Amino acid sequence: MARACGLYGLLVCLGGFAALHGSTVAATEAPARDARIAAVWKVQQLTFEYRGYSTLYGCRSLQQKLKVILIGVGAREGIDLRSYYCDEQSGIARFQIRIESPVIATPENVRALTTHDARQELVARVNGTRLDSAADVQSFAAVWRTVSFARDRGMRLAAGDCELVQQIRQQILPQLSVQILYDNVHCSAAFGNIAPPRLTVSALVAANEE
Repeated sequence: MARACGLYGLLVCLGGFAALHGSTVAATEAPARDARIAAVWKVQQLTFEYRGYSTLYGCRSLQQKLKVILIGVGAREGIDLRSYYCDEQSGIARFQIRIESPVIATPENVRALTTHDARQELVARVNGTRLDSAADVQSFAAVWRTVSFARDRGMRLAAGDCELVQQIRQQILPQLSVQILYDNVHCSAAFGNIAPPRLTVSALVAANEE
């Protein structure tokens, strides 16, 4: 795991890195590949729906591919992915995904992560737990990594995964610290132009994943 440090020790922890900038979605220009950035984990609940027109997956196979792709673009291990509808015959599946992914540790992002609504506060009181404050947030070193969906051996994607990549591109990647560098994904089986998913992104990942 990347070494964690207290939020207010970021500059020391990262060797004097001072230009903390960005948002929960990556900036339009990613920092240099080797530049280390103070980041924190953002927890999200996402809904994803897959509709397969040319490629039908088994439910378990589809879940595994989703996890591999999400980890490849920076998500933390231990993704909680639950299917609430999966029909292997029709090619339609819907998932609820709990994911932790890096965001730059700007004051705005940390404030958003530690601002709790009335329901969260009530649940915490009932359970006798304490909600995190900004002082509780732990940071870690992250870097921008270029990820090619067509060439990344860890993802093990083929032409048949084109529709899946296209739908992840539309539904999930905008919610993560991911910038699209090159998008040439064509998945129309009717016109015979399904090809390996030619999508290249710059993803914020924990430095230990480099």
